[in-house]
Amino acid sequence: EEYTMFLEKISQFILEEMPKAEYSSLFNDFVESEFFVIDGDSLLITCLCEKSLNLGQSLHFFYLVERYLVDLMSKGGQFAIVFFKDAEYAYISFPELLPLRSALILHLQRNTTIDVQTEFSGCLSPEWEYFLEERYPYFLIVSDEGLNDVQTYLFNFLIMHSWGMKVSVVLSSGQESDILRLYAYLLPSKHKNQIFFKMNEKKIEDAYKTLIKQLENDRVLKLAPLFKGFSSTDMMEAACKSMSLLKQLWPLGSDIRRVFCVTSCSLSLSMYHRFLENSKKTASGQVTNMQYVNHNYLALQEVEDLCRMHCLSVAFLLHLPLSQRARARFVTSHWIKDIQTFFKMKKWCDHFILSNINTFENLDLTHLSDLNDEPLLKNIAFYYENEYVQGLRLNLGSVIMKDYEHLWNTVSNLVTEFLVGKPLPLRTTKLNFLKKNPSPIKESSMEEMPNLGFIPVSCKLVDEFVGDILKDLPFLKRDDPTVASLVKQKEFDELVHWHSHRPLSDEYDQTKSHFDEQSRDPRALRSIQKFHVFQRFYGNSLESVSSKVIVTQTIKPKKTLSGPKSKKTHETKAEIITRENKK
Repeated sequence: EEYTMFLEKISQFILEEMPKAEYSSLFNDFVESEFFVIDGDSLLITCLCEKSLNLGQSLHFFYLVERYLVDLMSKGGQFAIVFFKDAEYAYISFPELLPLRSALILHLQRNTTIDVQTEFSGCLSPEWEYFLEERYPYFLIVSDEGLNDVQTYLFNFLIMHSWGMKVSVVLSSGQESDILRLYAYLLPSKHKNQIFFKMNEKKIEDAYKTLIKQLENDRVLKLAPLFKGFSSTDMMEAACKSMSLLKQLWPLGSDIRRVFCVTSCSLSLSMYHRFLENSKKTASGQVTNMQYVNHNYLALQEVEDLCRMHCLSVAFLLHLPLSQRARARFVTSHWIKDIQTFFKMKKWCDHFILSNINTFENLDLTHLSDLNDEPLLKNIAFYYENEYVQGLRLNLGSVIMKDYEHLWNTVSNLVTEFLVGKPLPLRTTKLNFLKKNPSPIKESSMEEMPNLGFIPVSCKLVDEFVGDILKDLPFLKRDDPTVASLVKQKEFDELVHWHSHRPLSDEYDQTKSHFDEQSRDPRALRSIQKFHVFQRFYGNSLESVSSKVIVTQTIKPKKTLSGPKSKKTHETKAEIITRENKK
């Protein structure tokens, strides 16, 4: 309780400093801002708050992250991104974000040239202080608010410590960018802030350690119902075991999407099988038939069906172009409540797998940003629950089916606790994983789009990513009245400006005609005469420039041996006799 009051005191101190923030251009107003640091979790939270983001589409999230970072680099920003190990505890209540955070760290480390720091345990560690003293960043970009109070407290610790180290703070919220500049709220490290940190440094350190210890206990409590008897260390070992078995099956290596799919599904199935056994022992005190399952949980065969559909969705990711995935229908139905327990378990397993992904050799990490697509998985579930049962058969093609069967057979080999079913049929149970919805698919709007008058333009990039959507847009035709009204009698009439309709005649001609019209007026003639006299007088008043004669020297042509020989002049006989007598 004492530390809680102190945490509130820190929060209040920071809130009082917020209105004093300077809204500045970060890269232009400060010469010292050549190097700065971005808090990785603040970057993650900022991109997650994008309104257009669908959490199930990791590719969209990574696009938002890279768009922001590319914008910083295009403006000349030099920065490092830091992910503190202790910050991972803030996602205990949001297990779906843990694999996303792990994938983001791996993606930035392996697929970009950005400096990513992950070795610091927390913002109060001596290693982090040494980093700040050595690199001396001008400011630190951090969020002022987290997903919950715990994450907000961690951000507050980071802000206070940065002020204590004489590092200014830039808030990640409220940033605006144009072509040349990045505007944000800057909280400089004032003397008042440094004094507050030094006076309460011991309390801040104790409060931080107490908070981290409490979060560690909360993590154990969160994992206990799902993985009874398994700590986070045990889960790490189980993930390493799955990776070791996979290396024996795939000695030549593979890509991240295939490896992540089979290891995640196999570990999730093994853990869920163990979870069902423990729940039955707890309920009855003895082992009962495997077909009996608590009504709050899915049966093991139903979870197998769900994992089969996930493997099929990964096979689609491997082969479907992005343009075709973008045109998929939007399923509005939500997952049923009973499926949430397995989803939480799978997200934890995904996190442990990604934390040990470096143990797998010959792994292509190019597609770390596109590991899953929940809308695609919902489309597959909707097809099997509503259309497949009505007799609609979808021809997936031999290539996709071959990849799907290969993935599921690998999952079967990795699961050693029980016998996993065959890849086909894909659905062996009748449970609907999606809730019944009067309108499960988001229909296209029946409202007619006004005829705005689009002009058809051919663009390869637009045609590739938009495709058939262009056919639904209202383009103008040649016989359209709007087009006819825009056609002029003279298509290339250069005498009148196209917009202002002003004559485009030469200014000299207008001036000349203006003088010609007034040439008979004596006053006009007198003004012209005065003007010419003034020009002559002004010319004589200028300093005289002595003229210099520039003498040019002609270049004598070089004699060439191959040139034509000079011809002798023809002499008459009288001239010859006269020349001989002179001798």
